[in-house]
Amino acid sequence: MTVVSRAATLVVAILTTALATVGTTTAWAGADPAALRGDETARIGSASTGPAPRLAARATSTAVRRVQKVTLKWSGGWKEPVQTTSATIPGIGEVTLVCRPNTTMIRLFATDRSAETQMWLAKHEVKDQRNVVATKTVRIYRYAHAFDDGTGGTGSFAHEGLNQVFPIENYSSGYVDGIISQRPGRHQPAAGAPMAPVTSFRLNWYWNGFHHPAEYRFCQFDAVFKTTFPTRLGVNWHGEADAVDNVLQSSRLPSIGQLNVRCGTNDDGGGGIQSISLVPDVDNASVYAETVTGEGDVDDHVDPFSKGFDPETGKVGPIPVPRNGMVRLFFSVGGIERRFIASSYYVTNNGNARLNLCELAVAPY
Repeated sequence: MTVVSRAATLVVAILTTALATVGTTTAWAGADPAALRGDETARIGSASTGPAPRLAARATSTAVRRVQKVTLKWSGGWKEPVQTTSATIPGIGEVTLVCRPNTTMIRLFATDRSAETQMWLAKHEVKDQRNVVATKTVRIYRYAHAFDDGTGGTGSFAHEGLNQVFPIENYSSGYVDGIISQRPGRHQPAAGAPMAPVTSFRLNWYWNGFHHPAEYRFCQFDAVFKTTFPTRLGVNWHGEADAVDNVLQSSRLPSIGQLNVRCGTNDDGGGGIQSISLVPDVDNASVYAETVTGEGDVDDHVDPFSKGFDPETGKVGPIPVPRNGMVRLFFSVGGIERRFIASSYYVTNNGNARLNLCELAVAPY
């Protein structure tokens, strides 16, 4: 399987006006989605003006949350510039950012190769004066499917490159939204197994002068990694027998309500629904979401939509998740805003029930 996005600044005043005008069942109707999610083209630098502004975040480490700010920056005029740097991914391994004059990448290391480890990426950049996105999945695994004997798979390292050609481009700039998760290998049941913490991240990249002498070269990667420990969101099952009584996770989230993550089979009695929904603490609630799949022009591969509170069901949503892709969700509940990113991969139509599976991960973003 091979995973975008555009960051969102949700303006409470706009939301309040929209809700007052149209009612809670059609929140954000008539609003400009671009204004709600913010203009993320600011995360892309330019050859003439340099890299994008640094990502705003405060590094923290508590029993509840860990936020890591990671910056890789060097200039060819520096003596012995450092061209790699790393961030710990709690419970899983490590991510290393690499920016060398001959290669650039985001490299994932997993301490347990027998587990199914995934790093989903939505890569945004400008190509031929077009805004494009590419949804990628970096996997580390020993078992590709339920009947795999474990003699193949990957090593403990896997990566996604940022340069598109070789020799490397002279200049490139863009940004990534990503999520890293882990569950047991596909050769064994996954439901009910302890989940590793899910980590989300944002990264802006920029390099220039790579076709010129060393003193003219420059590179900057700016990243923020966020890991939440107490509440580990997601649904995982390998084989339809593993899915029995394990298709729904309901988690109480402080200040906003109950988040329901569902990944059903085709025959589970629920219509095979794969979705995320929220039972909010107050009726004044809504969500703006973006589904990202495939690779190409942003307009063709990013599907934005909004949903308000449904008084009949008591929910915001459900928001469908793609069979092979990512979702960003921006919830507003009584003026409180929370955003999440999700990756989803599921197979529910294989004739062999043991080969059907679901791997759905969600993280605060």
